[in-house]
Amino acid sequence: MKKIKAKLTQENIKGILFAFLISFSIWVYSLMNSQYNFYFKVPLKIIAPEKFSISGRIPEELDVLISATGWQILNLSFLPKTSNCTINLNQNEIVNNKIILTKNDFLKNIQLSVNAQALDVNPSTITLDVGTIVEKVVPIVADVIIHPRENFILIGKPIVKPDLVVIRGRKELIDQIDVWKTKRVALEDVFEPLRIEIPLSDTLRSQISLSTEKVTLLADVDLQAEKEILDIPISIEGGSLPSEHIIEPKLLRAVIRTGINKLIQTDIPTLEAKVSYQELISDTTGIITPRITLPDGFYLVSLNPPFVYHWKRIKAKMISQR
Repeated sequence: MKKIKAKLTQENIKGILFAFLISFSIWVYSLMNSQYNFYFKVPLKIIAPEKFSISGRIPEELDVLISATGWQILNLSFLPKTSNCTINLNQNEIVNNKIILTKNDFLKNIQLSVNAQALDVNPSTITLDVGTIVEKVVPIVADVIIHPRENFILIGKPIVKPDLVVIRGRKELIDQIDVWKTKRVALEDVFEPLRIEIPLSDTLRSQISLSTEKVTLLADVDLQAEKEILDIPISIEGGSLPSEHIIEPKLLRAVIRTGINKLIQTDIPTLEAKVSYQELISDTTGIITPRITLPDGFYLVSLNPPFVYHWKRIKAKMISQR
């Protein structure tokens, strides 16, 4: 009798769990198929009219009120970047050097990744100033941080190809720009030469167009090596050492650092430690720090001694006795 009751109890529990699972599934299904209104951020891209530039407070994203089912909301959450609002201003009328974008302009150009309805948008209007377009060639600056692996070294400065870009936009804006940066990139634990593509910065991209969208970054990273250079002479830059001036010591030692392959392949020229003639003449301390110019990709680790002593020989005058 007890076995029968235990069996009935287990069957009751299974029945309750099954009923709960069915009820929960129906509730979730109903919930996901219900209609909801919610705000969703949509990237805004504005294409300037041909031969004209635009300026103004242009947001990167629009807050769009969307009517969608639970399933559609779920899809939007997983695929947010596939939705966008792109407005081509060649189709808009220019009045008094201005273009006014209204809520209707935004709503009819919103493309969502699901079949949902856009109801409202914020901001509802944007006023753009329209000017004559000009162009200018500026250098590209790599906004890149490279951290080599331990005992490795970055040799020289990273370079980009191409190193120039043509920027086009409103004259007042273009005149303020002297360089154009890449997007900021941080590279960690680098232990070999780099050759990667990086995009240019998209700052002001709604107001300025570029002749290229990305560049190739080249950086030489290698296992570091050091070499000691002996008997480096001191030369006077911009003149010669006056006969009454003395500097000691006359020869220095330096330790330089670079990549092991560059050290092997490079015939290091004779180094000179330079002292400025004007610095020598105006010196009042008796201690001067020489400068050493190294080939590109070489770094000075130490200079021994790091300074030279300087003094001036004074001739004694004979005083006649009467």
